[in-house]
Amino acid sequence: MSNAYVQLAHGYLTAVQALDADVLSTLIAPNAKAQFLPSAPLGPLGEPKDKDGFLGNVRLLKEKVFKDGRLPMEVLEITDASAASLVIVHTKAKDAFTAAGIPYTNEYLIMLWMDEVDGQLKITRIQEFFDSIAVLNLGAV
Repeated sequence: MSNAYVQLAHGYLTAVQALDADVLSTLIAPNAKAQFLPSAPLGPLGEPKDKDGFLGNVRLLKEKVFKDGRLPMEVLEITDASAASLVIVHTKAKDAFTAAGIPYTNEYLIMLWMDEVDGQLKITRIQEFFDSIAVLNLGAV
């Protein structure tokens, strides 16, 4: 049976696939930090974000970038490093399309740090590595 850290990671992945900023907001700590990497080719998108900045990016992806406002993924591996308050997830986009109907492929390594906040386990830091060229080719980010 998976532990609370892995369960929270699964909740995060479900919300990310739906690009549901409202659900993500409940999973992420108020003072959380997030960053898309590698940062250099991404310009402003690769700059560290606070919770609101991260959720703003999710809303942009839902409203303007992905068909049907969703980003379906296949989870390839989940590494439980909860002894270090961390879960690492390896995923890839699966059956995803841009708003223009163009197939979208990418592979992700998502690192989620977690901690207790007001008695609840929350995500406190997110680092998401992906193919930056594929993201830049989307044009709207």
